Amino acid sequence: MKKKFTLSRALIWIFCLAIFVNASFFLCIKGYQYWKCTCTVDYKVPIKAIIQTGPQKEALKTAYLAELLGLSVDQPILSADFDLKGAQASLLTSPVIKEAEVKFKEPGILYINYTIRQPICFLHDFENIALDAKAVPFPITPFFSPKRLPEIYLGMKENLIWKQPITGEKIELAFDLLKILEGPIVCDLFNVKRIDVSHAFEKSCGRREIVLLTGDELLVTQKEKDIRFVFPRILRLSTKNYSQELSNYLKLREQLLEKEQMQLDFPEGEERRVIYPQKVIDFRIPQLAFIEEGT
Repeated sequence: MKKKFTLSRALIWIFCLAIFVNASFFLCIKGYQYWKCTCTVDYKVPIKAIIQTGPQKEALKTAYLAELLGLSVDQPILSADFDLKGAQASLLTSPVIKEAEVKFKEPGILYINYTIRQPICFLHDFENIALDAKAVPFPITPFFSPKRLPEIYLGMKENLIWKQPITGEKIELAFDLLKILEGPIVCDLFNVKRIDVSHAFEKSCGRREIVLLTGDELLVTQKEKDIRFVFPRILRLSTKNYSQELSNYLKLREQLLEKEQMQLDFPEGEERRVIYPQKVIDFRIPQLAFIEEGT
């Protein structure tokens, strides 16, 4: 027995059919417009501009990007002849560039979307070298403005390889120390200048150590003149208990600062900076701290 085709069901079918026809018509028009746009645009025009995009606004100079891509005003390259994949590979040869994407949104206008490596410390083993969070080395100058970052010294004998992270127990130890020193609370109290782990894994116990170059500064105003007092320190730590030894130093530091504040020697004349002799504090023997006064 055949079912009756009610009016409500007929209206639903008509409504669905209308939606299907309109959607098909819309997609056909959009497809035709896309085909017309891609097939009628003339890409046989020279590349005349580079537009940078990415998380940082113009992190690198456009001239440097153009040099990596082999682009110049004197020898223009047609958009149709430009190899986008090859251009991306060329950008990634730069040790500073971490990720890159190259594309055309219109003929003659090249869009470069990229991110650069962010320095977290300097590598004291070499000049003008910084490391990112993955321990990948890259040059600082001329790509970055002057930065105040801690240094890491590994005592490296091998050469650096761009784009490849430094590995080994020394860099792992140095990064672990850096994480502690830049953690909350500690970073407000502890001004580390250099982390030296070059002798951290020596066979001789007497030579095995971590060396931290640090210091405290006091800014005191006297007679409407600001004077900065600098107290440089060298900390010698063990490779096993350095976390506890750093905690011990922070407690000792309060006593040192209190004593040093009572012994401030204000300079005469226009001198605005006073540097005191360096203190060497050795924490490698448990429960003890040997302090050696500099001259």
